[in-house]
Amino acid sequence: MTDDSTQRAHDAEEHKKSYNAIMGAATAVGVPFSMALAMFFTGLVTRSGVFMAILMAVVVYVFAHIVVKMFFSHHE
Repeated sequence: MTDDSTQRAHDAEEHKKSYNAIMGAATAVGVPFSMALAMFFTGLVTRSGVFMAILMAVVVYVFAHIVVKMFFSHHE
């Protein structure tokens, strides 16, 4: 019985590590990149020009990255 509970504790620890790694990658890179990509294509569709679309994408990426780090970071 104790061997089974040890294995469950180990599995829970591995699950927590995986969850934290996935959430860290998603919030640090995935969310800001997705928003920047959407803004880039929005800039292209609205005929803002390629340079302006790239500039808007960079600004949105930086802003979203800052917001995600400030509000959505998981602290243990």
